[in-house]
Amino acid sequence: DKVSVLGTVTAVVKGGFSVDVGVRAFMPASRSGVRDAADMEKFVGQEIRCRIIKLDVTDEDVVVDRRAVAEEEERSAKDRLYSQIKEGETVSGTVRSLTDYGAFVDIGGVDALLHVSDIAWGRVNKPADVLSIGQQIEVKVLKLANEGDKRRISVGLKQLQPHPWDAVAKKYTAGDRVRGTITRLVEFGAFVELEPGIEGLIHISEMSWSKGKIRKPSDVVKQGETVEAVILQMNPGERRISLGLKQALGDP
Repeated sequence: DKVSVLGTVTAVVKGGFSVDVGVRAFMPASRSGVRDAADMEKFVGQEIRCRIIKLDVTDEDVVVDRRAVAEEEERSAKDRLYSQIKEGETVSGTVRSLTDYGAFVDIGGVDALLHVSDIAWGRVNKPADVLSIGQQIEVKVLKLANEGDKRRISVGLKQLQPHPWDAVAKKYTAGDRVRGTITRLVEFGAFVELEPGIEGLIHISEMSWSKGKIRKPSDVVKQGETVEAVILQMNPGERRISLGLKQALGDP
C-alpha cells in the first residue's frame, strides 16, 4: 500500500542501498535522491523517511523509495510558499542561474524569473553584465501565474528604484543641449539614450538642414554613436522628448 516508514541506511550495495526499516530492505540508487556517486558513502548511517513500494513476505523482498517522499515534501513546501507570496511585496532572493533573457532567483525554495527588461530602467544587453550567480538581491513580486501544473513567479529589480522619468522635468528643459548614445534606428528617426531609462527621439526631419538628401537615419547616424542634440519639446507625462540634431550644429 506504499506505506511511508522511517529507516536507516546501513550499507551501499550493488545498484543501491541496504536500509533497515525493522527488516532489511533494498533502495535502488535511482530512488534514493542521491545524484552524485561520491555522496553515496556519506549517505550510510543517515535516518530517512521512505516509502515501501514492494513487499513480498514469502521471498522477504522489501523495496523502498526515498525520492518519492522527498519530492512530495518539496511540493508541499513550495505550495505553502506560493500561498504566502503576494503580488507587490518585496522579497529577498539569491541569483541561481543566468540566461540571455533573464535570471532565475531562488526566493526561499522556489524559483522566480527576473526578466532582462525588469533588471534596470536602462538598457541591459546581458543579465551577466549586471548580476552574478550567488548574488543576494531584493526584488518585487510582479506576477503570480498558474500554467497547468506549473506555477510561475515574475519579479522585478528596477521596480524598487525610482523611475528616471520622475525627475526629468527638474533636470531638462526645452532648448537644452544634451549628449546621448544612439540606441535604435527606425524608419522615421533615431532613439537616443540621455541617461539610463531616459530616451529621446530625433526625427529624420531634424537630422539635417539639407532637405531631400537623407533617405534613412543611417545616412547620418549609427547605432552606438554618441551625439549632441538640442531638446525641442518635452512631454514628461507621456514620457517623450523630441530632439534635434541639426539644431546642435546651427542653422547655416
